[in-house]
Amino acid sequence: MVRFPKVLLGLFVAVGLTIASCNGTDPTDVADPSPVEDPAAEVEVNENATSDELGESTDADEPKVEAQTDTADGASDMVAVSIYVMDDSCSNFTAESVKVPADQAMTEAVGEVLERHQFEAFKLSGYRVNVEDSKAVVDLRLAEDSQRQFLSLSSCEQQGLFGGLEETLTQNSTWKVNQVEFTNRGKEIVL
Repeated sequence: MVRFPKVLLGLFVAVGLTIASCNGTDPTDVADPSPVEDPAAEVEVNENATSDELGESTDADEPKVEAQTDTADGASDMVAVSIYVMDDSCSNFTAESVKVPADQAMTEAVGEVLERHQFEAFKLSGYRVNVEDSKAVVDLRLAEDSQRQFLSLSSCEQQGLFGGLEETLTQNSTWKVNQVEFTNRGKEIVL
């Protein structure tokens, strides 16, 4: 009979820790990018470029991670920016030129990189990009139903995802980003 109270105590501790570890974030707050001033609006756009030259995917069946954008009229000027993706041998980044809305060029470029780095059982529910001085903070939001975590990605997948985002943000000189930090719902991602 002495063991019964210990079992209950253990159960209460486990339930208490589970409840205490819950953060109060609203799961419906998926993607809410902060506006970023973007001097990339002066970049020339090649209107005759094909979707292959721009690196755009024509596969309509692929799920997409999208950022919410605030545009009053639904249309905006498009600019060409370079995004960086890992090659098939997982040894080098290759630059691809993509068209994105000028008023959200940085946020949309991050979205383009994320679309190209979708892994089995790994799901993001959204992302945010905030820039202060020359430091960009990319807040990746891991979906609650994702079967894999950031740590469970292979080294090649991690390098492709995080390295591709960092290269994209730092190599576009008009954005003047020198440092990139990654967070998951505001908490730093440590790999």
